Amino acid sequence: MLVLGIGAPFVALLAPNFAVVVGAVAGLWLLAGRTVLSWLETRTMVRAACVQEELDQYLFTMPETITRAERPSPEGVVLMAPEEDAPLVVAAQKERLTDWYPIDAATPGAVTIAIAQRSNAAYTDRLIRTTVTVWALCAVIWLAALVLWASLTGITLANFLLGALFPVLPAFLDVAEYVGNTWKAAQDRTDLAATIARRLAQSNAPVDGQDLLVWQERLFDLRRTTPQVPNWLYGLTRRRNERAMNAAARQLRRTTI
Repeated sequence: MLVLGIGAPFVALLAPNFAVVVGAVAGLWLLAGRTVLSWLETRTMVRAACVQEELDQYLFTMPETITRAERPSPEGVVLMAPEEDAPLVVAAQKERLTDWYPIDAATPGAVTIAIAQRSNAAYTDRLIRTTVTVWALCAVIWLAALVLWASLTGITLANFLLGALFPVLPAFLDVAEYVGNTWKAAQDRTDLAATIARRLAQSNAPVDGQDLLVWQERLFDLRRTTPQVPNWLYGLTRRRNERAMNAAARQLRRTTI
């Protein structure tokens, strides 16, 4: 998307002989993005969701209610993970992955798991909403810059449409769909987090194992369908999101127990 969005207009306008090539590349990208690349991304997302689910089941002592064909083998997990000479615990500490879930030993087990599930959904909800905002702003700014550049250089409308705007439409289509799907994913997580919080507030009906299994299954569905968030954005917002997650978990524990 970056190559097409940034390079295509300049190539098509500065070197008109390559305009047809640029259009062909844009069309091929659209075809590949909707077929092979989309399938590869979905396949990897499902496999990653299976690994996350397996970890949660281990941490929460949950039974495996469904045998998933997409779940990678232990060897497959090792091959997907980056090579590390250090032990697993050292690698986890380096990435600040230990004690990630807000666990309190004084809280009943079912309530602790429910809070952890809600924290997971709410954390990702905030991260996804930030991603939507960043991508939408980038798309608007780039479109405005493209129009400004065309007006300053005196390009005719026909040349602007054929050489600058049309070649980047596939990239903008991908961005628009990404933003729309990501926003829907954030809303789904908001609903799940609100559902768990409302259930925890019902003192006359304590959380049971069936509730936890239902919410865990919903988390799996969300994980395997959510568009990916850039690593750099995750790193920039991680400290703030974790602080908010832990504060909300403490408040939930106080109001539940």
